[in-house]
Amino acid sequence: MDMITLISTKTIPTHILTDFDMEEAEVLRTKLSTGGNKVTITAIILKAIAIAQLSHPQTRAFRLPIGAVIQRKEPIAGFTVERMIGKQPAVFFGTIKDAHKMPLAQIAQELQRYGTADVMSVPQLAKEHVLSKVPWILRRIYIAIALHIPFLRQIVNPATFGLTSLGKFGLNTLLAPNVSTCIFGVGTVEPRVKVIENEIKARRMMSVVFSSDTLVVDMGQAAQFLSAIQRLIESGLAGHLTDEELALANA
Repeated sequence: MDMITLISTKTIPTHILTDFDMEEAEVLRTKLSTGGNKVTITAIILKAIAIAQLSHPQTRAFRLPIGAVIQRKEPIAGFTVERMIGKQPAVFFGTIKDAHKMPLAQIAQELQRYGTADVMSVPQLAKEHVLSKVPWILRRIYIAIALHIPFLRQIVNPATFGLTSLGKFGLNTLLAPNVSTCIFGVGTVEPRVKVIENEIKARRMMSVVFSSDTLVVDMGQAAQFLSAIQRLIESGLAGHLTDEELALANA
């Protein structure tokens, strides 16, 4: 809540709603989920966004309260993590560095670790859990100061983009607050009717809501970035698979 009230309220967001054809991504997920390795759609989406950020550097930037825009060197994937702390539900914000370089199975394993490992054994979750125990006024003062200092800002929120997925709760769309310059809300993958080459076909589709801070990324840049992500996902990450993944995908 501190990040929402202290960061997202200082942004001027724009929202783009679209649908991704997930047919190729689902085929890729199925083929790579072999030999005990489980690849998830979330892993594919995170990698696609990270790859797209390499060629859209403005999406890796964030804005300081004084107006200066700081650009990050490489993508860092961010995503929400729903956990139970005792009997209390809690939402954390996980991060994965170098998702654009990692095999999909490795990203999926990292996501699983965030979801099942002891909270204090995962550094990012442990940091957030400890910070949540700090008296709220001290915590908010620290975050307010950190927002003005690039080094501290990157400690408070290291992610260059955020992904919130509540498809498991049956939600088709989600409008998430901009705690990062670029935030994606995705729903579940579901069969829908689509016209392809004048034929009506059933395709596995997913609704996506992309929110970006217009103080950093303008509408044209946002549309180009989203289109790049869509091409990557709908091609099954063509050209961005490891040799091992490519062998499994072509089997």
